Parts: sequence; C-alpha cells; structure tokens
Amino acid sequence: MRLKFRSLAPYLFVGPAVLSVAVFLYGPLIASVLLSLVDWNLLSSDIRFIGPDNYTSVLENADFRLSAWNTLLYCVVLIPAEIILPLILALMLHSVRKSPVQAIYRSSLFLPTIVAFSVAGVAWSWLFNPVNGLLNEILGFFGLPPSRWHTDPDLALLCVCVVTFWKTFGLNMLLWLAALANLPPVLREASQLDGASARLHFFTISLPLMTPTAFFISVTTFFHVLDDIVGVIDVLTHGGPAGRSSSIVYYLWQQGLQFFQFGPASAVAVIIIVLVLAITWLQFRIGEKRVHYR
Repeated sequence: MRLKFRSLAPYLFVGPAVLSVAVFLYGPLIASVLLSLVDWNLLSSDIRFIGPDNYTSVLENADFRLSAWNTLLYCVVLIPAEIILPLILALMLHSVRKSPVQAIYRSSLFLPTIVAFSVAGVAWSWLFNPVNGLLNEILGFFGLPPSRWHTDPDLALLCVCVVTFWKTFGLNMLLWLAALANLPPVLREASQLDGASARLHFFTISLPLMTPTAFFISVTTFFHVLDDIVGVIDVLTHGGPAGRSSSIVYYLWQQGLQFFQFGPASAVAVIIIVLVLAITWLQFRIGEKRVHYR
C-alpha cells in the first residue's frame, strides 16, 4: 500500500496544477478557436458553423482596423516611455539611496500603481473636465484657450496614454531600482579609480549587467500595455470619440460582453493570441542574445 502511494504521489501533487492549466488556460483557448468558427449570439440557442467568415468580417470591419491602428500607436508611445522614464527615475532615486527622502519619493511614485483603474480614471476625468477641470484652469491662468482633452478626437488617445503611464510606471521603476541595488559596488569604485565618468560607467558597466532585468521589463511591458489601457479606456473615454481611443482588446470586450457577438469576439481573441505569440517570439529571438547573465 505504501509503495503504491509513493508511485502515485508525484501525479497527485502535480495533478491539480496540470488540471488548473488545462481548464483555465488551454480550455478557453480551444473554446475561443471553436467559437470563432461559428455564428452564435449568447442570447440565442441557434449555433451555425460558418468557417472563417468571422475572421473575414472582423478584418474588413472599419472599427477593428481603427482599434488595431490605435493599439499600434499605444505601443509606440507607451512601451518606450514605460521602459526609459522609469529607468531615469530609478537612477535618480538610486543616487539618493543613503538619504531618508528616497523612501518618501519611492512610495509617492509607486502609489499610483496600487490605485484601482476606476479611481484613476475618475480622478483624471475631473482633471480633464473641459468645463471646470484643473488643467483648463491652469491653461486659463496662462491666458491659453481651454481644451476638450479626452473628448477631443485628436487628444483622446494621448490622454489615455498619460493616464496609463501614470498608473503603471511604478512597477518598472521598482524593478530598475532593484537591479541597480544589486550591482556590485566594487565595480563603481574600480571605474571611479580609472577615471570613468558616470555616463561611461552606466552605459559600459551598469546597463550590460542589468540586461536580464531590461529583457524581462521589455517583454512584460508589452503585455501590460495591451491589458492596462483597457481599464483606462473603459473609465475615461469608452473608446471614443468615434473609436479614436479604442484598442483591439477593448474592441474584443465590446463584441463579446457588450454586444454578445461571441463569434467575432472569439475571432478577435484568436488574432490577438497569434499576434502576442509572434511578437513574444521575436522579442526572445532578438533580445535574449543580448542578455548578459552573470
């Protein structure tokens, strides 16, 4: 009996984890692929197989194309901003690591990260308010005309970028700060003895040693941008005006949970999965070769 339990023990311990992955990861993935091939509304019991028609209709849909273009713009603006600016802030905080003000600055800068998207969106909607918002009051103080901010089709996407960055940059800043704190101080002392400037020390010693952290941040920031902008869009602009601030993930949410069009929504989900896998593969293919593991 004891021998039989020992032979089954590995399967009993690993089984729940494997079952969870199968049910909550691969199960929805397979369901999305199957649903993308049928015409089905959640409110109807009629399910009809239509093959790849959902993909064709989605790719020809002007709203999806605009959402895809907006998503590209979000990535172009937010990914470099959420990698480089947190690094700069981390360098500034690291330079005052022996001062008690570092904890105050670090907590203050990280505080927006733990704020709920709904709270952040409501707070910024007050700041962006075209009638009596604080930002228009500041513009008026300097004699500038008021702006419509997130209700302006030309500024809505930029407003979502600002709020998303404010809400999410703190995590990357802490990761950079941890990487800087983990650098051996003897290297800094050696470079100072050799007369190396702070800039030369950073680009030739510190940054190459932090490439594992840089690679991790670059990969995860892409996922965060795709996911984080949805909460801001939903609270701040609802994808408007006229879809100018929507994204493909928000478009997916609208099709599936607002209009109950599960076929097109599943087709969009499969397209997003393929895009994410392809971009992640490229990131590993290109970036991992430049990572220096100590």
